[in-house]
Formats: sequence, structure tokens, C-alpha cells
Amino acid sequence: MRAGLHKFAVDEPRRVAGLILFGALAKGCWSEDYPHALRTSQYDAWSKHLIAQWGGPVGIEAFAPSLANDPQARAWWAGLLRAASSPGGISAVLEAFRDADVRHLLPEIAVPTLVLHRTNDKAVRIAAGRDIADRIKGAEFVELDGNDHWFFAGDQLPVLEAIEGFTKRIS
Repeated sequence: MRAGLHKFAVDEPRRVAGLILFGALAKGCWSEDYPHALRTSQYDAWSKHLIAQWGGPVGIEAFAPSLANDPQARAWWAGLLRAASSPGGISAVLEAFRDADVRHLLPEIAVPTLVLHRTNDKAVRIAAGRDIADRIKGAEFVELDGNDHWFFAGDQLPVLEAIEGFTKRIS
């Protein structure tokens, strides 16, 4: 989860109609009071692997298993990585993400919130999504079938239907 977005929802609730979170987690790494993420050593090993393979289709197996064997999707993902950042740039982003913890902000969110998570998400455990929804007063949690982390991979129809229903309810 990006702290800036949640901070904005807390600081400027009149300017936020609602918050939709997909496959999110509140803390970058495991702790005794947050067992929903990788341990720091696991995260650091994953990060090193990602950086070493940057520019190829690294991570697609975890983020989009349904697309992992599609040559066109693999080429697209590799190109997107190359266009998005350099290995050094992504290293800094991954380090910041590892150290992020927005749990203290979640109880302060007072805007309608929809938390979507796929049951067998390979990148972020579903328990992390449930935890976020539990920490935000009145948040709606929707569990979706599938194992893709990216909302645009796998079956998108349930994602779009959940978002459409939410936006109708809050408007």
C-alpha cells in the first residue's frame, strides 16, 4: 500500500469519494504482530532476484500466473519493466516498500472503502487484504477467485462488477 494515497484519504476525506484497494498489504514485511507478509530475509532475497533479472519477465509467475506461459504477455511485462525503471531505481523503491507500514493510518480512513483480493494471490496473501479491511471502519471486503495479483490478469469481470457495485453504492 502506498502511504501517500492513504494519508490523502485521511487528511482530505472531503476530496475522496471512496478508496478501492486491490491485492494490498499494510506492511512490507513480517513482524510478530503482522504475519501476512514475507520475512525481511525472504523479501530481501526476492528483491535481489528481481533486480538481477530486471528487464526480463521477472516476477510474472507470481504476479500473473495465468499469463506466465503467454509469450506476448511475457514480452509486454519485460518491456514495461525496462520502461518503468532501472535496476538501481527499482532497488530504492523495493527497499522503501519493504520498510513501509501504514497500519496506523487505516483506522483513520473515514471514506467508503472497497478491498478486493484474490483467494490464492501468489504475490500477497489474502490474509493481508482481510487485515486491511478489518482495520478500516466499514470497509467492504470482497474475495475473488483466482491466483493472479494483477487486477487485469485472470478473470476481470468479477473485479469490474465489484467496482461498479461499489461506485453505485457510494454515489
